[in-house]
Amino acid sequence: MKKVIVFVFFFVLAFQSWAIADAANPISVNAVNVNGKFIATAVSPIIKDGRVLVPIRTLASLGVTYQWDSKSQSALITKGKDQIKLTANKKEAFKNNQAVQVDVPVQMTQGRILVPIRFVSENFGYKANYEKARSILFIQDGNYKVDQESLQAEDLQAARQAAISLPIQFSFKSLSSLEKPGANQSYFYVFPRGDSSRYMYYNNVGNTIVEIKDGVAKAVWQFTSGNGLDDIVSSAGQRPSYNYVGWITDILMFNDDKGNISALYKDDKGQQKDLTAKAKSYTDIIQPIPNETRKQ
Repeated sequence: MKKVIVFVFFFVLAFQSWAIADAANPISVNAVNVNGKFIATAVSPIIKDGRVLVPIRTLASLGVTYQWDSKSQSALITKGKDQIKLTANKKEAFKNNQAVQVDVPVQMTQGRILVPIRFVSENFGYKANYEKARSILFIQDGNYKVDQESLQAEDLQAARQAAISLPIQFSFKSLSSLEKPGANQSYFYVFPRGDSSRYMYYNNVGNTIVEIKDGVAKAVWQFTSGNGLDDIVSSAGQRPSYNYVGWITDILMFNDDKGNISALYKDDKGQQKDLTAKAKSYTDIIQPIPNETRKQ
């Protein structure tokens, strides 16, 4: 079984441009992160006409309440003294009884109500940011602060989960090919053994190397490859001097289309091992590696 997994992994590396979704269809969002924590959603958020829509039940994580009127097909969303009224298939909304326009109206899918999150969050004082690199929606309120203790925890699983919970920031123009619709249908996280301050994220198209410093996740380099990770086809940013290729045999974590998460790693004796579990949250992809200790 392990040989099959490894073969599939290198097959993906060699042919990273496959499995791109039809751009004409709504694009699914892989995860929603509210104030540094990934939350579970019964229905995946979607992107329609360039706007992210989330299940209305997600709003409970923002400290707001809502009511749905099935007769009028309208949602009344409340926080404190402020109210927003949104109606399915209508671009006119109301904030405190004053008419305002929304770019994308409320949508109905799989029996669930999806609302435009940027409009809702910004009208209630939240900041919404969609990270294209990993197809993750980040929502933060004005009081949010990064949990520095978790990032520096001795527990490497906790520290790595905190690391991937940070939105990736770019100081260079990212590769647009890595942000194509469907690029993140499958994805991998790679870590150097004993370290949570760096990781490599790669999807169906290419790779992003990220470094964590002072509570910020910064992309330092992106690239696509041909026959192996050393065969660089395109790149952006600055290539690091350390051996990121060697991370592949250290710790490789990924998901599959059945809700499973797996990890491949080398134990203390250099033997390849694997772990498989069921995922309940996006961060579950980060599994504890037996007998791994943090490098000083």
